[in-house]
Amino acid sequence: MKALVFTFLALLTFNTEVEASILCHTPRMNKIFEVSDKKVTFFNEFDSHAKRELASVVGRTKSNEMGLTKIVDFENQKHTIHIADTNSFSDVNDYIIIKSRTGHEVTYPLTCEKK
Repeated sequence: MKALVFTFLALLTFNTEVEASILCHTPRMNKIFEVSDKKVTFFNEFDSHAKRELASVVGRTKSNEMGLTKIVDFENQKHTIHIADTNSFSDVNDYIIIKSRTGHEVTYPLTCEKK
């Protein structure tokens, strides 16, 4: 019984591994944001050092073995943030899709780095 409990606790510990947050920006939006495990924090135009947050929003996360996709609602728009590989960022494979309530959708490339 002790072995079963120990194994369960070990698996639980490995599954809740905390990843470093990721700082991303796109030149066309003039905003940067920080993607963490629980939330996405939007900052004013390249002002992450002063920590002037526009908003911190909780979203849904889809993770795969290498990357993640986070979906959040911000400023009455749906933001889908896709990072293909969290160990090797790419301006080609990492992007944000912003979709308005009326259905207009734009996709911007992302430049990301680990914080």
